[in-house]
Amino acid sequence: MVARTTVPQEVVNYRGSPALPGVEVIDVQHSPREWRLIPDNYGVVFFTSWRGQARTRGQVHVGEEGLAFCTMPGETVIGTPLAGPGSFKVMELHPQLLEQWLAEQQPSSVRPDWAAVMRPMSSALRRRFASFFAALDPGASALQMQSTLLELSELMLSELICGAREVAPLTGPPIRSAARMRECLHEEGLNMDLETLAKRVGLSRFQALRVFRQRYGLPPHSYQLCLRISHARGLLREGLPAADVATRCGFADQSHFTRHFKRINAITPVQYARTKAPSIAPDSATLAFDRSPGALLTRSDR
Repeated sequence: MVARTTVPQEVVNYRGSPALPGVEVIDVQHSPREWRLIPDNYGVVFFTSWRGQARTRGQVHVGEEGLAFCTMPGETVIGTPLAGPGSFKVMELHPQLLEQWLAEQQPSSVRPDWAAVMRPMSSALRRRFASFFAALDPGASALQMQSTLLELSELMLSELICGAREVAPLTGPPIRSAARMRECLHEEGLNMDLETLAKRVGLSRFQALRVFRQRYGLPPHSYQLCLRISHARGLLREGLPAADVATRCGFADQSHFTRHFKRINAITPVQYARTKAPSIAPDSATLAFDRSPGALLTRSDR
């Protein structure tokens, strides 16, 4: 009896988000085909298991894991697998978005041109690509997706763009701007995005991200998630069902809420609620608690 070999089916998924205009991601799994296209946007191909010939701009290169294949708008791209079906991811960037990143992060002399068609990526850049691909999820907040993309852009530009320089560390960050952003997150920020947060303090998105991260040790989206979980704990202590708490605190659904709650608190929301069941105060006394996010704000930066 001859055993049958199951060949994995090719899966191609295009992903984007209204919170990330100018960005599209293509997830390609187990692709045996030769790819031929003329892209409208800049692109970075991130190989996982695909290996083959990648042709563009009159050059032929071998693409494989650990390399970035950088494509230009209007240039023919041909990818031919040499080792059977393989997987890879593509990030496409609208030219205007790439130019905006360069204007915010690099000297005016740096133009939107890749340093090489095929280029090795550092382990740090590979991790940031992976973090961004994971963050591009329907359950992720706009602030999380935008912050993760900008964190990726900083390293991607310095490694892949011709003439780009590593962004210098901040010296003497505007503490008041960081503190004001923190106040905004506490007062109105369970669903605030990075664009709005930066406008509140008169900074670019890139400046806002760097200033906040240096001052508080977390990017704004991680801080926002901690606020959501803190607010959720308060609502659970009051006896609200986990499904209602998830909705009130800006989570996509109860499973999304449970995943983040358990990652931070080591137990599920239901388990937490059982340990914190509300009780009646003695002598009919009433204990009033303010459960608004702003109530959690300390005065250390005011």
